Amino acid sequence: MLRSATKTSTSIVASTVWGKPRQPSGVMMVCRIRKVHKSTTTPPSTAASAAASATSGTTASTTGSTAASTVTSSSMLPSSTRKVIQEYNSLVRNPKIKEALPYIGNGAYLALASGFLMTDMLSLRVALVGGYVGLVSFHALHPRPLQIPLRWSALFVLVNAGAAYMLAMDRYGPPLSEEEERLYHNHFSQLSKGEFSQLLVLSKREVVPDGTILTREGRVCPRLYFIEKGTAKVFHHGAFASSVDEGGFVNDVAFQIGEHEGAYGTVVTEGDASLLFWDQVELRKHLKSKPDMESNTKYLLSEHLMRALLNQRDAKRWNQNKLQEQ
Repeated sequence: MLRSATKTSTSIVASTVWGKPRQPSGVMMVCRIRKVHKSTTTPPSTAASAAASATSGTTASTTGSTAASTVTSSSMLPSSTRKVIQEYNSLVRNPKIKEALPYIGNGAYLALASGFLMTDMLSLRVALVGGYVGLVSFHALHPRPLQIPLRWSALFVLVNAGAAYMLAMDRYGPPLSEEEERLYHNHFSQLSKGEFSQLLVLSKREVVPDGTILTREGRVCPRLYFIEKGTAKVFHHGAFASSVDEGGFVNDVAFQIGEHEGAYGTVVTEGDASLLFWDQVELRKHLKSKPDMESNTKYLLSEHLMRALLNQRDAKRWNQNKLQEQ
């Protein structure tokens, strides 16, 4: 640049010495500008290498700072946590685990597919729990597991495990005492043990003396009775219609017909009686939320109603024989 400027000044001085200063032509100006531009501009190869060196320096510094921050953050973890992380890393890098991953994944999907073939809800839920547990294991045992399927599979494990627990409680229920076991096998075997346990929770127990009126014919009674011990007589239109023995229900016909239905007859206890009773509104509400229990309870009451009709037939014969004797 200094050399070109010296030439320019020399040409101007020479033109001044020999006379009138000469104005440089357009071609000369272009050539001079090109010379100046070429001398002052950095070559492209030099600029590219400088940019590359700057970029590599920035990347190296960034990588170094990231590694330093990772080391610093890991060093800040408790020793127990660092030990767990190290054991996990050694586990997922174990060659035997890598060989077992295809078997774990295929087994998990087989368990899920088998669920579509099951008609029992509890078995279905158990199969789904097993399948999703397998998928969680399959994803977690990868060095870099996919987070979305891992988290959703873990959520499905919790959902199906909760549903399986509720179904198991409905089917098996908590342990029963000896007296409750005897009551269940003698009178409530149409229900599952879990459903029977729910009935016991909803029920109340009382002991009533002889001559206690449980229902009055045509009047709405808010209770459904079960005679645990003792007997009762049923009067229809003022005449003895039948008797309800131990293990029988009272006011079951009105319960099955509807909430505002009056009692079929007047029921009076004969001697002291131990009773279980349920509030009809509360029991209906509970049964609506448990379709299987509702159908089993209706079957139980229908079976009792058939026995009551047979008892009523026997009572009618007894009344006819008594009239003939008179």
